[in-house]
Amino acid sequence: FPECWFEDEESGLPLRWQLFVGVLYDLMKGRLIANNAGSPCNRFRNLPWKIRIHFTLYPTDQLLPLDITVSPQQHVSETGESMSIGKNSNASQQAQINTLIGRMYRNSLKQALFLQYGSSKVAMSITKNNHENMWDAVVQSNYDAYHQVNAGLQVGVLAAPINNKLSLTDDLTDTDEKHNKELPQLVPVRILLNDKPAIQKPTLPQKKNIGEYLKQRPTEILQDDAVMYVSPYTTLGDVLVSCLPDLFKVDDDAPDCNAHYSIQGVKPSSTTTIVDLWRSLCHPDHFLYVIVATQ
Repeated sequence: FPECWFEDEESGLPLRWQLFVGVLYDLMKGRLIANNAGSPCNRFRNLPWKIRIHFTLYPTDQLLPLDITVSPQQHVSETGESMSIGKNSNASQQAQINTLIGRMYRNSLKQALFLQYGSSKVAMSITKNNHENMWDAVVQSNYDAYHQVNAGLQVGVLAAPINNKLSLTDDLTDTDEKHNKELPQLVPVRILLNDKPAIQKPTLPQKKNIGEYLKQRPTEILQDDAVMYVSPYTTLGDVLVSCLPDLFKVDDDAPDCNAHYSIQGVKPSSTTTIVDLWRSLCHPDHFLYVIVATQ
């Protein structure tokens, strides 16, 4: 069959096949919101999602090449099994595309695991059976099967939400120390701004030095019963300010209303800790995808 590609009918932009479909949809929806398309009630009338399929003129300047020229030897090294399907058969091309997408997923997962643990030991220790079970679960949208494997991989996935309030005069408590043991070394975060390449932002889950942080102007200080608090953990606002300082500022009385961010289709508070967001809303490759759209 011919090499095909997909296009968002509303914007005319090619859809990047290596991204999760929910990420692609949020990019499209965020663009509509940022451009104030219609009244607030009409902004979300973008379902069903209209997608155009093309079979010619593959946009190599905008999309990764869909390289399915995989030799039988490469199939042996990737899957551990020999493939004897004819090179030009539809079944062969289907298998090669599935292999390519599955390889992209595994490579992304390995990157995320390396960031979480600070080494490749965990990623390299995943058995072939677990790899196959995870990928099959993703393809079939089987959360239970995915969770059976993922529970032993993702750092602190079963941990309770952390306490993101620290008194300006208090030290870390024993509970805070316990949470520290359940934190990843780095939180895998990818920020997608419009149709630009992803910004990969390995993020420290906790601020290195609270005292030094307080000397700088924190993104958000919470007030509760006249006691001032500041989060000892990195927040979503911290990440946005760090990666996109032209769009998100620490002290901004009039934020740019034409910049819209979302995670998994929702807009969480900028004071939410990045660890809690990551544990709850990361994608199956363990990356937290933050969508930012502007005019």
